[in-house]
Amino acid sequence: MDANNMNATPVTPTPENAQAGGNPVPVTPAPEPRKKGSGRFLFLLIGLVVGIFATAAVVLVLTQIKGGFGKTVKLEGEGYDTPEEAVTAYAEYLKAGDFDGIVSTFAMESREEYFSVEEFYERINMFSPALANSGQLYVMLGNDSDFATTINLENRRSYISTNVFRQLMMIMVEQADDEELVSSIESNTTFTISDDDDIEAIMDFLDIFPELEDMKIKDILDESDFNENFETVLKQHNKGKEKTWGGDIENVSLELKIDGEEYILFMTCVCYDDRWYIAEFGNYYSLAGNVTPLAAGLCPKDSYRGLD
Repeated sequence: MDANNMNATPVTPTPENAQAGGNPVPVTPAPEPRKKGSGRFLFLLIGLVVGIFATAAVVLVLTQIKGGFGKTVKLEGEGYDTPEEAVTAYAEYLKAGDFDGIVSTFAMESREEYFSVEEFYERINMFSPALANSGQLYVMLGNDSDFATTINLENRRSYISTNVFRQLMMIMVEQADDEELVSSIESNTTFTISDDDDIEAIMDFLDIFPELEDMKIKDILDESDFNENFETVLKQHNKGKEKTWGGDIENVSLELKIDGEEYILFMTCVCYDDRWYIAEFGNYYSLAGNVTPLAAGLCPKDSYRGLD
């Protein structure tokens, strides 16, 4: 026994555990045979499936955010069965204060595909890089690139936001107290600030916000509601518009009640692939009734003289 290790367990030398000289070598027990990992494949399979679903979820989120890798989210909705439904949907989104919903009622990507700038210039017989209708630039970039399309669509979106802003201003004017300020807004002239009272009048006006959530969406007007027979001229008007827009055109007029005041919402609609979208603010009836383009197609009913 080892004098230095009184607790050592004696080992009998054998050919397997003896060194030269007969000194014993501690025997390391042989490892037990490993059991076959029958569950490993199952766990790997589960992990693979979870990974696939997680990747799909990430791609779905990215697609919703970016509309696909490197592409813009689609701005227009699925369109509507009738032009009246498109304008009513616009009014519903206006009531809800949902700007993205408002944009979705307009021809956006479809306009990029079908609108003919060439037909437009043939019809108006003039050209300017800044040519616009109520803020909508008609000079569209024509090269076939994602960047050009994005610029065109952003211009279209800007046109919509500008005119929604104008509609809100028209409603706010009905509640404003300062007659001079109201007159300058309605006539699109400059309101000169002379003193602190004028600044206060401006700030009071800008602080007004229409009670849109209480807006009542009423009836669609038809040709019989107007006191002039527009039939022949209206057909000619629509024909010219259809060449430019590349689809059927309808003029929709919808009655609204906002903050106790009656309004008519005039909108032009276009049809692509049997689906209706809004094309423009205002329409032939607002044009014939001399409604200012600054009103963006929203006119107090008592100031429109073209109704029976």
